[in-house]
Amino acid sequence: MSDEILPKNKMSSRFTPEQLKVINSPLQSHAKVMAVAGAGKTSTLIARVKKLISQGVSPSSIAVFMFNKSAQEEFSSRLINAMSDSTGATFKLDVMTFHSFGMKLTQGLERANLIERAQLVTNDFSLIKLLRDAVQQLKNISSQSLSYGDDKDWLEDALLFVDQVKASTKTATDVFAEGDWSTERSFFPDLYRELETLRKKQKIRFFSDLIQDPLCFFLDNVSSMSEQAQKILPQIIPNYKYILVDEFQDINESQYELLKCLYYSDCFWMMVGDVQQCIYEWRGANPNIMSNQIDTDFIGLNNYALSQSFRFGHQIGMMATNLLAHNNSNTLVIGNEENTECVFTESERVGKALLVELKRWRRLHNTLSNGVVLVRLYSDMVPIQLALMHKRIPYQLHGDSPLLENRQVRMLMSYIAVMAGGLESPDLFYNKQDIAYLITTPSLGLESSQQKVVKEQAIRSPHLIPQLLESIANTSSGWRAKKINERADWLRSLSLYAKQPEKGLSETIERLNIYRYFENTSSKDIQFDEKVATCDAFISYVEGVKLSAQEILFELKTLADNSVSINKNEQAHGLHLMSLHKSKGLEFDLVIMVGLREGRFPYYESGEQAPVKIEAERRLFYVGITRAKQRLVLLAKPNERDQKRLNSASLPDAKESTLSRFVLESQPILCQKVLAREALEVEDIAQVNKYIDRAHLQIAAPVIQKKSSVSRQLKPGEKVRHEQFGEGTIVRQETTSKRMIFVEFEEVGFKRFNPEHTKLLRDESS
Repeated sequence: MSDEILPKNKMSSRFTPEQLKVINSPLQSHAKVMAVAGAGKTSTLIARVKKLISQGVSPSSIAVFMFNKSAQEEFSSRLINAMSDSTGATFKLDVMTFHSFGMKLTQGLERANLIERAQLVTNDFSLIKLLRDAVQQLKNISSQSLSYGDDKDWLEDALLFVDQVKASTKTATDVFAEGDWSTERSFFPDLYRELETLRKKQKIRFFSDLIQDPLCFFLDNVSSMSEQAQKILPQIIPNYKYILVDEFQDINESQYELLKCLYYSDCFWMMVGDVQQCIYEWRGANPNIMSNQIDTDFIGLNNYALSQSFRFGHQIGMMATNLLAHNNSNTLVIGNEENTECVFTESERVGKALLVELKRWRRLHNTLSNGVVLVRLYSDMVPIQLALMHKRIPYQLHGDSPLLENRQVRMLMSYIAVMAGGLESPDLFYNKQDIAYLITTPSLGLESSQQKVVKEQAIRSPHLIPQLLESIANTSSGWRAKKINERADWLRSLSLYAKQPEKGLSETIERLNIYRYFENTSSKDIQFDEKVATCDAFISYVEGVKLSAQEILFELKTLADNSVSINKNEQAHGLHLMSLHKSKGLEFDLVIMVGLREGRFPYYESGEQAPVKIEAERRLFYVGITRAKQRLVLLAKPNERDQKRLNSASLPDAKESTLSRFVLESQPILCQKVLAREALEVEDIAQVNKYIDRAHLQIAAPVIQKKSSVSRQLKPGEKVRHEQFGEGTIVRQETTSKRMIFVEFEEVGFKRFNPEHTKLLRDESS
């Protein structure tokens, strides 16, 4: 029994009532556990494992699935400590990643000769080489003349597409059709099929194939498996009776279907996660599996919630709850009694605002290693890195190349070098290989073999580049020849901008149509936007420092040298810089969020604001704010209009706001006022009162409902405004328990809402 391991009263003191319900859930039933950020999932899962074992369940029949190696190692270590503390006994219990499970399964199928043996290849270079070989094979067998451009233009997209297909149970054609790929990538389905042909011919497997190959075997043979195979399989497939999956919101179709093939019958599942933290859809994660599908697949599924977070205080908890209500989620994120500050910056200049905040934090805490800067888009990291480099503040950059290794920055630096006289003095180039950018950006439209020769000639004799371009133009014709001659003339004239490098860069981008080139060579809007934003941020820096071309190059080289001279020990204890995607699963005392402008975050392509994409972006903002333990800094200075909205807790209007709608939706000022026990009026009193009740807060001052925005009091025929869909008219409102409200919008037509979670503003002029 459980109290043989831990006395009941002692267990109760360690766990919340919500956690105890999960730990003590019926043994022979399935469970879905919706756990908010920082809710103590690991401790709860470990206690659940101990409970199972105390009830006589064999450890060998329990499987715990994690989504990465570090999480698996941490869980295993904590589980061993927990079990040894209570029993001192050794035991065998499988805690694994999906890939390690897939590897064991694949090896077993190979030994039984049920699938073909293949070598596991773990380096990315081998996959890249195979993709290049597949492209060449496509060119050889195609009846049309195919041109895919430079590898760098399509290779990153191709790697992502391969991951998406192998995470799915759909065909490559269907995955492509359902994605937002450009027509320039229409060869991807054929490329994938050619890649698989080569892979199987060469008898190799990559990590994603450790799930995909066993799944294909079981799906293809489920109804026609030989009697011998049926006898062998029980020796290959571990006999698990209890399946526990952490971070279940990140599961993809292939992983889910493989587990179902093996453990759907006579096995009990506990699926733990937070759908609102699903931020990896772009690589195959499917939040719908947890939010909807498992409710249908598992009859009698018990639903549990872990709403209490132990990471942050009530202000962050209320902000997260307010935010998620806009995703039509009734999730409550309850903070703890510790205070977590949330502040805006006083300066509009990103670099200055950052340095002021870091100075304050280091004065109080004497370290920056417990702090992080989070961005939605890596181009927002340009001024951050430059500010840190100037002040010699050590930092750790995660998931991206250092600033001065960025392709767009190095391209701009090569043109600055020309302004400084680099064609005659090549040592002025930051790196001699950067000379090639003068030839390749924009592309001259040469065949790859010819371009390689031209690049080598340019690097060997940069002073001859204008003549080299003219000779290429002489062998070309029409518009192309004209553009190449114009580039030769422009390179000769760039020295005129030696004292105004920022003007020289802006003119170069315009004269050479560099942004047009970026647009033509980017398959997704976000890739194009990031390249442009990186260039714009770097040019703003050049303009701000007011140095000559030669001085700028010297300054950048000095900054780079200083970064190298900072010893590795300092860097290892420096400020962390990473994307919001990279921050998932981590926590920091200090969190600084950058790039909080509408259109940047949420980011949406070509002016589109599809609800599903906005919801995904909102989940990302939720992940960001819930990383903070002590202090959350929103590195933005609201303008007068946005400040008024924040002060009055008004709903955001994306068409009018410059500040990210997510900041306004989370209502940080409202949360401060509630906790400070100030009287205030709010747009959604039900949401505030619900939080106050569940968090057991004692609020002295009254919270009053604003009369003009109570959607449940709206009547048919009244005009309303929705933050995303614009102007509309109330059609009807149901009187059932959910009281659904129906609105006809002028632009998008008929929509149906739950007024508990949707903000509709009455048009007072109606």
